[in-house]
Amino acid sequence: MSSKPARPRFPIRVRLIVVLGLVDALGPVSIDLYVPAFPELQRDFGLTDLGVQLTLASMTAGFALGQAVVGTWSDRVGRRRPLLLATGLYIAGAITCTTAPSIEALLVGRVAQGIGAAGGAVLVLAIVRDLTENDRFVTLLSRVVLITTTTPLLAPVTGALLLPLIGWRGLFVLLTLTGIGLLFAVATTVPETLVPSSRPPAYRLRAVLSDRQFGAATVIGACTYASVYTYVAASPLLLRTVLGLNPPQFAAVFLVATVALIGGVQAGAALVKRVGARPVLLAATSLALIVAIALVPAQRLGIDGVAPCLWAFAAACGACFPAAASTALENQADQAGTATSVYGFTTFAFAATVSPMPGLFGITGTPPLAIVLAATAGTALLVSALALRQAESKSPVES
Repeated sequence: MSSKPARPRFPIRVRLIVVLGLVDALGPVSIDLYVPAFPELQRDFGLTDLGVQLTLASMTAGFALGQAVVGTWSDRVGRRRPLLLATGLYIAGAITCTTAPSIEALLVGRVAQGIGAAGGAVLVLAIVRDLTENDRFVTLLSRVVLITTTTPLLAPVTGALLLPLIGWRGLFVLLTLTGIGLLFAVATTVPETLVPSSRPPAYRLRAVLSDRQFGAATVIGACTYASVYTYVAASPLLLRTVLGLNPPQFAAVFLVATVALIGGVQAGAALVKRVGARPVLLAATSLALIVAIALVPAQRLGIDGVAPCLWAFAAACGACFPAAASTALENQADQAGTATSVYGFTTFAFAATVSPMPGLFGITGTPPLAIVLAATAGTALLVSALALRQAESKSPVES
């Protein structure tokens, strides 16, 4: 029987919540801000649909790589130093993208941005787990995620409006300045929250991987992230190229989808505390599957049919995020960094693999996107219905 270490007694002030939310938002902002520029990137570098989607997939791959190592490292050295270093790497990646003379250089910069942003994402989740547990964890996580999802609301609108004025390189200048500002905010606001532990890394990893509830929830989280990133990667080509939206119109559709995602996150967090995570996951993944299938006939109505489907799908995915994360980390207080590393790596590696798939078939309509979204939502529903119930009954109980 192991004794649980005392939690650090740091006041959870509004400023800390805001900074954690903004750091966690670096990844989404870095995607949403430049997504409206996909057609311009295609033109400047002579890219195919798949080629331009790889600029997103490369950042997602960096995101997965960073999460594979940062969390485990932070369990040994603390949260603060890795968070500062990761933010610095993000800035270097943004500068590389700004000055990229070729698509290869741009991809390198996007990978570096992804690794740096991953440090923020995984460490923010670990810090929240360090400071809270049970319902307080879900509450604090929902507040951080509210900022994480609200901040990117302005990104596609800002990107679409600034694109004609400063070009896609100017958008990366803006990301560079954002990273510099957040580096200063982290240095002056975020304390060290790690509870010292003498347990070796192998023990912590074994504890994470032996938790069947963690495994089932991670699969659900991976499918949800893959769904969202697939939608983000395909939507510029579907909405702008196929359905003919101009940048401001695209930004408006994207904006509503982000609002729907935020609403889903907040509703999901509230419902988890009322009815538990599994019913929320069952309902949300069922809705996502239905809407994904509906995308195919919805194309007959044009944007009036496609946009509501995308909005409903975003809301369903939003509801899954807090439910999946809280379920995965429920038993992982003593190795929060390692657990978030495994969770983050798995979810974003899967997202990086899946998100370019619609581009393989050429995005000339909704079917390629609908097939991928239906597959991920169906898998998440199946795991929620079967594997998660079995995992909950067999997961270890902390003592």
